[in-house]
Amino acid sequence: MEPKKKNKPNSLVIILFALVVLMVIIYFILVTFFPAVFSSMNTGDIQPVPNK
Repeated sequence: MEPKKKNKPNSLVIILFALVVLMVIIYFILVTFFPAVFSSMNTGDIQPVPNK
C-alpha cells in the first residue's frame, strides 16, 4: 500500500496568514508602547450637526 499524500496548503497561503498574524501583534505592541500615535486617529464618532 502506498502512503497517502498529505494535503499541504500552498506556501503563499502560509506566508499571507503569517503576515496577518504578525501585523496584529505589531499593532498591539505599537498601541501599548506608543499610544500617542493612535490617539489622533479618527475613530468615526458621531459629530453633532451645527444649526444654521
